[in-house]
Amino acid sequence: MKKALLQACAVCIGATGAYAGGLDRSGQGVNILFEEGSVVQFRFSYTNPSVSGEQNGVPSGNVANSFFTPHLAYKHAFTDQLDFALIYDEPFGADVRYPSNYPLSRNPTAVVGGRTDVLRAKADVDAITALLRYKFDGGFSAIGGIRAQRADANVAVPIVAGYEFESGAEIDFGYVVGVAWERPEIAARVALTYNSKITHKFDSTESINRVPPIPAALVTAQTQTEVVTPQSVNLDFQTGVAPNTLLFGSIRWVDWPQTVLAPPVYVGAANQNLVDYDDDTFTYSLGVGYKFSEEFSGAITAGYETSGDTTVSNLGPTDGFWSLGVGGTYSFEQAQLSGGIRYTDIGDATTTTGGQFSGNSAWSVGLQLTYFLQ
Repeated sequence: MKKALLQACAVCIGATGAYAGGLDRSGQGVNILFEEGSVVQFRFSYTNPSVSGEQNGVPSGNVANSFFTPHLAYKHAFTDQLDFALIYDEPFGADVRYPSNYPLSRNPTAVVGGRTDVLRAKADVDAITALLRYKFDGGFSAIGGIRAQRADANVAVPIVAGYEFESGAEIDFGYVVGVAWERPEIAARVALTYNSKITHKFDSTESINRVPPIPAALVTAQTQTEVVTPQSVNLDFQTGVAPNTLLFGSIRWVDWPQTVLAPPVYVGAANQNLVDYDDDTFTYSLGVGYKFSEEFSGAITAGYETSGDTTVSNLGPTDGFWSLGVGGTYSFEQAQLSGGIRYTDIGDATTTTGGQFSGNSAWSVGLQLTYFLQ
């Protein structure tokens, strides 16, 4: 199989944005390790979600903002047995904002001098991952590396006395380990990788309005808040099934119950966590790629994520999805240009406060440039 066919498959899965788990953005893939020789790769995707619902007869409008997902990677072959890769991505993120007339955006303690805001949440997570891959006889290889991750978040919940949480930016570390098996003559490969959880301990600022009849003012506390980005396992596979035809797919498991945001002031005021999850998720993809010519290859893929059996947070009012994507790659000299588009049907969800969200979707587009240095 030519490199172009593999790139078309990769961009169909990974270059079209993600909406897995509500927060899962990049999928934390390591496929660049399997490119031949030394490679530089840049991928840029844009996702435009439409997520709306209602509570107590009040419509939310679209609460999910669109987002960009960059990916930059470099792979170097030290020897025939040893490869190195450096990857920048944004593995997780959130950007949700409700209108001012939504029930949860109303502050029942609002008085002159107090805060007025809307229910909203924004979280940014960036990561740089350094990986090594050592090849053994028989097509087997071992993968290992370190991930440095930076995270920060800002959340407002007006119905809880005008509450706001703002974290500082924290950098913490995790690791990646995995194994792989390849049989190049039939383009067969299976790779299993584990991403460790990463624990961030934020220096955070929490603020809340005083309750009347005390004179209106904003009460602010400097606190420490811990949050975990969850452990996950990726299983990626591919094989040639006919001349110029590749079957490929993946399974990703994410341990979302590890992710709990429980700032002490909020927990004291609301008697519950600010963010938590009851269910882990499994995300599946399966696709077919075809080489139409020496210059052009294309691929189509379908995706599915399991839904949970419980209510979800108002800050992430989605539950599972299915998706359909197409991608293509054009090869010229030492470079390949790939593009993809994906439609995602976002699963219906009921929030912990009784909000009903249904009929939601997202469109994603992506562009990837791969340059082979040797």
